[in-house]
Amino acid sequence: MNPGGFTITGTVGSMKSARTAAAPTTPHTITHVMAVQPISASPIRTIAEIGADGSFTLDVTPGQPYVFVFVDANAVGADMAVAMFRSETLDTVSPQLAGHLDMGNVTIDPTTQTATPGTDYDTVISELGLDPAAAEYLGSVDDLSLRYANPDIDGDGMIDLVENHQFGIDFHVRSNMRRGSAMGENFTVADMTDQFFPDAGVDVATPVFNLTSAYVMYPSAMDATTYVDQSNPTMSILTHGAVYTVTVADGSTAGANTSFSGMPSGGPMSSWGADYDLEHNAALELPGSGGSPATLAFTLGSIGTTLTFTNVVTRTKASLVAEGTISIFAKMNTTAGMVTSVDYKWMKTQAGQWVPATADEIAVTIGSDGGFMGVHVQPSYANQLELKIPADPTTGSLPWTSTPFAPGAVCGLAISFDDKLGLRHFIGGADPNPGVTCGP
Repeated sequence: MNPGGFTITGTVGSMKSARTAAAPTTPHTITHVMAVQPISASPIRTIAEIGADGSFTLDVTPGQPYVFVFVDANAVGADMAVAMFRSETLDTVSPQLAGHLDMGNVTIDPTTQTATPGTDYDTVISELGLDPAAAEYLGSVDDLSLRYANPDIDGDGMIDLVENHQFGIDFHVRSNMRRGSAMGENFTVADMTDQFFPDAGVDVATPVFNLTSAYVMYPSAMDATTYVDQSNPTMSILTHGAVYTVTVADGSTAGANTSFSGMPSGGPMSSWGADYDLEHNAALELPGSGGSPATLAFTLGSIGTTLTFTNVVTRTKASLVAEGTISIFAKMNTTAGMVTSVDYKWMKTQAGQWVPATADEIAVTIGSDGGFMGVHVQPSYANQLELKIPADPTTGSLPWTSTPFAPGAVCGLAISFDDKLGLRHFIGGADPNPGVTCGP
């Protein structure tokens, strides 16, 4: 399940509250350490028992971020997650090359659920092979990975990995690119023809996050029930006893989701989730974006099982627009009115404008598959052409070798990519030119 290549060692040290220096009110025994790779649709976990002397050794795969969890297998559900690794702003262990990190004597604080390595931050990132700037960037965006800290997502009192149970939760983040501000007009295919979107100035491309969905995933062999009734085009609802609940750690009320949707069925994994229409409700934000972690629970009514994801930390719409969001800017180059090549560049928001994303930032956050540009061409929306956009190098030009097309015939254009933290981004696409439509 995990080919390894990078070894993490250490010793579980004292277990006291960092704020009170007192023993925790609920005694815990650290029995295991678990590393969770929050890659989209397929979180990879690996686990090891703690030795009698408190020592641990765990092997992970370089090139991926991991949430590192200290587990009490005697507890049930989310209580199993006693503490998670944290070093300054880093919530993930993200080795870039084969090697070894010795965390030293790890201090466990169950009150804050924080595991602090005895090894200093500079040594940690050096042993992980992280450039300091890349480590700082990863630390600014890796909070969402903590949603996989619960070792017992199905709440049956056994570590999921030991049972070979695989559960996931993915966020699909969709956006429009608008001219100049959130109040501007959507960019069209013409704005991507022989030119890039503006990356600064009065016409700067401004992402408007219009719809985000949180999808739970579980084996179809466990439950193949269809839980979302989409027969009403204006409001999809849950059926067959399915329930979706959100609680926030500080007791505040989370904004209600606006609908539900299901992922295509028939594969080894079933999936459904809650949709948040962020565009048409200015006050609506994602659960966990208000500074306090949220818990998202999905009840599978047909089998009476609730899948619980704790420590869900997201970002506000304003922060996504202002800082750290990555997008692919694409330019369709034409000859005699037909697309002959596509130039691309990976860009990052910074202080309200776009700057080139560095190779190190891309390496620590973007999946190896890079990105995809999908084009739907008249006369049928089913007439789809695709182009894979590499993450390395971060800029380049790709010849168009698929079916030739004219930009004026494009009735849909989307750009997407998966990051290494469990987000699927739809950002960088454009609307068809005015009046351009397709049939089924």
